[in-house]
Amino acid sequence: DACTSQPCANGSTCTVSGNKFSCTCLAGYTGQKCEIDVNECATPGLCQHGGTCVNLPGSYRCQCKPGYTGHRCESDVDECQLQPNACQNGGTCTNHNGGYACVCVNGWSGDDCSKNIDDCFTASCANGSTCIDRVASFSCICPEGKAGLLCHLDDACVSNPCQKGALCDTNPVNGNYICTCPQGHKGADCTEDVDESNSNPCEHAGKCVNTEGSFHCECLKGYTGPRCEMDINECHSNPCQNDATCLDKIGGFTCLCMPGFKGVHCEEDIDECLSNPCVNNGVCLDKVNRFLCVCPPGFSGAVCQIDIDDCSSTPCLNGAKCIDHPNGYECQCATGFTGLLCEENINNCDPDPCHYGECQDGIDSYTCVCNPGYMGAICSEQIDECHSNPCLHQGRCIDLVNGYQCNC
Repeated sequence: DACTSQPCANGSTCTVSGNKFSCTCLAGYTGQKCEIDVNECATPGLCQHGGTCVNLPGSYRCQCKPGYTGHRCESDVDECQLQPNACQNGGTCTNHNGGYACVCVNGWSGDDCSKNIDDCFTASCANGSTCIDRVASFSCICPEGKAGLLCHLDDACVSNPCQKGALCDTNPVNGNYICTCPQGHKGADCTEDVDESNSNPCEHAGKCVNTEGSFHCECLKGYTGPRCEMDINECHSNPCQNDATCLDKIGGFTCLCMPGFKGVHCEEDIDECLSNPCVNNGVCLDKVNRFLCVCPPGFSGAVCQIDIDDCSSTPCLNGAKCIDHPNGYECQCATGFTGLLCEENINNCDPDPCHYGECQDGIDSYTCVCNPGYMGAICSEQIDECHSNPCLHQGRCIDLVNGYQCNC
C-alpha cells in the first residue's frame, strides 16, 4: 500500500491508485505531497480598505484599519450602534465609511460634543455686570439698580412700586416693573382689593363676607372649614348612649337605639311595666328591653297568668275531694273524716254512745260491745234472763244483771 508510509503532509488525504498514490490537499497547501504553503497574500487586493495581509500556514489574516471589520476588512464598523454614547450632550451620531461624526446641539463642540462653548466670550453684559456662561446661552448678573438681559436698563423696582407685599419683577426688554399681587389684591400696583364674594367661593350655601385682601365664610349649621367645604361629623362626640348607632346628617345626627331604649340620645330606658303586663297582682320589675313579673303565691308564668294547681300533689287524704283555689286548696272530706287534709277519722265514740258496753270506733260508725247482761245497738237493754223460765217447780224467777234468782 503506497499510502502506508503517510506521504501526504499537512492533513491532506492519501489515495492509492495501483502501486502509486495521490494527495488531495487542504485549502492553503499545494505540491505533490501538499508540502508547500500557498501564499494567499500574493493575490492583489485580498484585504480591502487598506487592510494588511498576513500569511499563515494554510491560511491568512487581514489586519483591518480602524473603522473596518470582517475577514477581508470588507465591512464598515457602525460606531454609532456600537457606542450609543459616542456623541455627548444630545449630539447626533452619523456613521460613514471608516468612522463617524457628531453633529452637536447649540452650546457644545468637539469631536464628541463634550466641550461647552463659552458664550460669555462674545457676550456684552453692561454696567459692570457679571457674565455667567450657560449651555448655548449666558446670563448677566446686574448690579443694584440695573436690569435687562444685558443689565443696560434702569431697574424700575428700586422705587418699590408694588404694594401690599407684592413681588416686583422688572421686564428684561423694556425695564418696566411687573407686580405679582398677593391673594386678595389686584391692579398694576396691587392697591385694589379683590371682592371675593363676587366669585361665591363659599360652598354649601355659606355666606361670603369680603375683607381687606381676603374673605371669610359664614357657614350654615352642619358645615365648617375656610370655605364651608367640610360636613361637621356630629357623631364624632359619640352623642348616642347605650350602644346606639349614630347616623351623621347635615347639621345634626340621628341615633338608632338598641331595643329597650328611646330618646334623642337613646338615654331613656323604656319602662315595659307601663302597660301593666303582670296579672293576678304580680309585681312588674322593669329590665332592659324586657320586664320580669314576680308572681304572688299560687301563680306562675311570664305574666303570672298560670294558676298553680295546688291539688296536683294530691294533698287530700282518705278519699277526700281536692278543690283548687288561688294560692291554696280545700279538701272536702269523705264521710267519717275531718281535718285540713281529712287526715283525721272522726271519733264516733265521743261522746260515749254505748250505755252498758264498750264503744269501738269505725269509719263514720261505731260498734257497741255490750257488757254481760245487756244488749241492743247501744247496750241500753238489760237481758231478761227470766224470759226462758229457768226456775223449776213453780219457783219465782227474779231477773238480775247478767243473771237471775229463783225463789222456790
